[in-house]
Amino acid sequence: MKTERRYEILNALPAYGPMYISISDDGEPYYTEGYVVKFKKRNGEEWVANFKPGWSKFSRIFDFKEHNLMVVFACGLGYIINPDKQQLKRTFGLFIKDVITKEDGSLICADETCIWVLYSKTGEIWKSPRISWDGIESLSYANHLVKGKCYDPTNTIKPWSGFELNLQTKELKGASYQESLKNNPHLDVQKNGMFRRRIETDKRDW
Repeated sequence: MKTERRYEILNALPAYGPMYISISDDGEPYYTEGYVVKFKKRNGEEWVANFKPGWSKFSRIFDFKEHNLMVVFACGLGYIINPDKQQLKRTFGLFIKDVITKEDGSLICADETCIWVLYSKTGEIWKSPRISWDGIESLSYANHLVKGKCYDPTNTIKPWSGFELNLQTKELKGASYQESLKNNPHLDVQKNGMFRRRIETDKRDW
């Protein structure tokens, strides 16, 4: 039996009918045309949402019917919504560009620096430590292991290298950003994630 889809991705904001509902990560109204989706409630009513986009080209919708929730990726920005209540539950990410679905329905999401995991049973979202300087590619998942390639601009010979993340133990191997921290103990991490050389203070008396 074919299950009826509860949403439709629109090419533009509708010119007629009820006003669309603006949905953003900061709660502010978003009036520019973004990622436009028409939802169908369980009672048959329809409504249109205009999602503020993130910073990537990835857009997709995952329907968690057992929780009556949907996860909407609008150009890299993740929204968790209740379509019947027209209610935004939370947002996550900003430039997510790849998503893999686990066998239990959980979502493994990659942006340019980290891995995000949305657990289907609880709705919990876990974010990994920073893996890459700026870029994650060739993402795969099998036997609790997330594998991929991460970018290291300081390595001119081999800028892309493999990493491995165990979702059971949270053990991370081969992360270019973490390796840079280990190999450069004289550097501090700034709030923007970049490094700066640590200034050592001479504490000796005059």
